[in-house]
Amino acid sequence: MINLKINERIFMKILIVKTSSLGDIIHAFPLLEQLRNQYPEATIDWVVEDPFAQLVQAHPAVNNVLRVKTKKWRKSFFKKETREEIRAFIRLLRSNKYDLLYDLQGNIKSGLITGAAISSQKIGFAKETVPELPNMLFTTRRYNPPKGHNIREDYLFLAHNQISGPFQGGEGVQLKISKDDEVKIQTLLGHPKLSKGKKILVCSGSNWTNKQLSKECLGAFLKKISQANEVSYLFAWGSPEEQKIANGLAESFPESSIVIDKLGLPALQNLMSRLDLVIAMDSLPLHLAGTTPTPTYSVFGASLSEKYKPLGQRHGSFQGACPYGQKFEKRCTILRTCSTGSCVKDIQPDMLYNHFAQWWRAYA
Repeated sequence: MINLKINERIFMKILIVKTSSLGDIIHAFPLLEQLRNQYPEATIDWVVEDPFAQLVQAHPAVNNVLRVKTKKWRKSFFKKETREEIRAFIRLLRSNKYDLLYDLQGNIKSGLITGAAISSQKIGFAKETVPELPNMLFTTRRYNPPKGHNIREDYLFLAHNQISGPFQGGEGVQLKISKDDEVKIQTLLGHPKLSKGKKILVCSGSNWTNKQLSKECLGAFLKKISQANEVSYLFAWGSPEEQKIANGLAESFPESSIVIDKLGLPALQNLMSRLDLVIAMDSLPLHLAGTTPTPTYSVFGASLSEKYKPLGQRHGSFQGACPYGQKFEKRCTILRTCSTGSCVKDIQPDMLYNHFAQWWRAYA
């Protein structure tokens, strides 16, 4: 065990290597918050792919973001410009000596970054849990998180020898936003169609259609909620197809719903933090909402809710059943190839609402 006490090492330097994807980056936020709670004066840097840097940079616990462009670099490796960018990144990376480094990605790419960084303590996953075995060549301390825990707890487990006491987060964080974004949020919240009842954000989409409820089920589910409670809806979307769905749902609630314009992730997270509930699929919006104090209710099918839903009692979830008998600890092996998506598509509105109502009464 490393003895790193606050009163002995006030100016620690910590590096997190988690380059992608957006949802996985958000899963690592509880570890970031725990490190900041444990070492309030530390400098915490984060290596991330350039398209995702805005999200990491908006987190108040992050001091510096080190951007990589591995997809671009792989496609044009032999170009002079690419080699210069790689050399510049390595110089920047090696300009600091880190007391702790956490490789949360666990693959060859992150291993190369970890190997290039200067740190005597490079912490990552051990043989049973590392995504790609060669990653272990670049770490100095390796751990296997116990099975059956939430993905966020897996990351926290990597730090159990460096962090004393239980997880101190869970109350949410407020990402940094611009003044213009603040004005947009205030304007949205002041919309006359949202003047009554609890404000609920509905995020119907996911990168995988086999993770999405049918439009009919979602619409009937939301009607049941509105019939039993005084509520207003905000519908979010991320693609043209999701925008069509959002518009169609909003038509069912003409006096008490709006379709919001597309917001950057920090602004969307701030909006979520000021609402009463977020309803989402297993998707990026759900994981983003999990970083706020706002309760969430989510629908899972081809992935395990206990593995991926946000931590805490305020987060409820419904797990659809697989009609083909597939068993999994994280995600269904045929998520991308299943032709029916029945675990989600066959969910009935009455069953979903009854589960939601029971959870909502207990929580609210």
